[in-house]
Amino acid sequence: MLTGPVVVLGSGSWGTAQAHHLRQAGLAVTLWGRDPQALSDVQAGRHPRFFGDFRLAAGIRTEPDLERAVRGKAAVVVALPSTAVRPVARAARTAVSEEALVVSTTKGLELETLLRMSEVLAAEWGRLERITVLSGPSFALEVLQGLPTAVTAAGPTLSAARRACDLYHHGAMRIYTSTDLVGVELGGVLKNVIALAAGVTDGFGMGHNARAALLTRGLAEIRRLVVALGGQAATVTGLSGLGDLLLTATGDLSRNRQVGLRLGRGESLQQILTDLGQVAEGVLTARSGLELARSHQVEVPLIEETHRILQGEHSVAEAVRHLLARAPKTEM
Repeated sequence: MLTGPVVVLGSGSWGTAQAHHLRQAGLAVTLWGRDPQALSDVQAGRHPRFFGDFRLAAGIRTEPDLERAVRGKAAVVVALPSTAVRPVARAARTAVSEEALVVSTTKGLELETLLRMSEVLAAEWGRLERITVLSGPSFALEVLQGLPTAVTAAGPTLSAARRACDLYHHGAMRIYTSTDLVGVELGGVLKNVIALAAGVTDGFGMGHNARAALLTRGLAEIRRLVVALGGQAATVTGLSGLGDLLLTATGDLSRNRQVGLRLGRGESLQQILTDLGQVAEGVLTARSGLELARSHQVEVPLIEETHRILQGEHSVAEAVRHLLARAPKTEM
């Protein structure tokens, strides 16, 4: 079991919740971020922007200097927006230990390269065999509150996945392991787009039938793309696929669902994102996921129409008409 110090990169809600959980497990935890106010708040034991007066685990250190934060750490947890992963990884490259376990908890694709976050980290830090992914249905607030949570730790080898499992398997958090890095990571990435689309469905008032159909066919799109990229179809029905999709598409703590709800009600994307004040990865992934699918000749009509709504190319009503007008086909 890993007993050395851990650094969490990213002082947003998810990074802070992980730092709290890992500290409760008895680990020496440092939290790095770019927001001085957030670091000051965490050092004082709270993060009021996201968690009100909730008291964080005592002893979480904060460090604004990136190289000092990662140097000498036995594990590096990445909880950054997808757009920040490469620049932060590049800036920390010389300070990250070659032996450190790396856990990516960011759910996104790099816009320019369409690489998954584990691939971005491997490109910057090398040694793919020590880079793992943690993914599954896990609202930050509920992890912070110690509510039961089950997620998947995936790695290129079972031993790597088990190292990440040992790091997190504590208290109310149960960890399952997998060696399907592609399936686990892509499931967590693409479900954000389908969850956003489900929010649009609800916001527009399309009814329960439409939402159920959208989630089912959205899962089929995720499965097709996962398999095309070498992942396993069965992974998509697990925690990192179906589990995470159900949570994000129906839970009101979901940023992607909130964006979709408001789009469905006719609000502008720019205003929604301004009000949100946080990253909703589904907005970015609609484009990159569509490009990834096209590059592998995979049909993803729901992702495509969601992208068109976000770009202002189609209204919600137009997107629905396009989807319903598609030629009938066998389900499986």
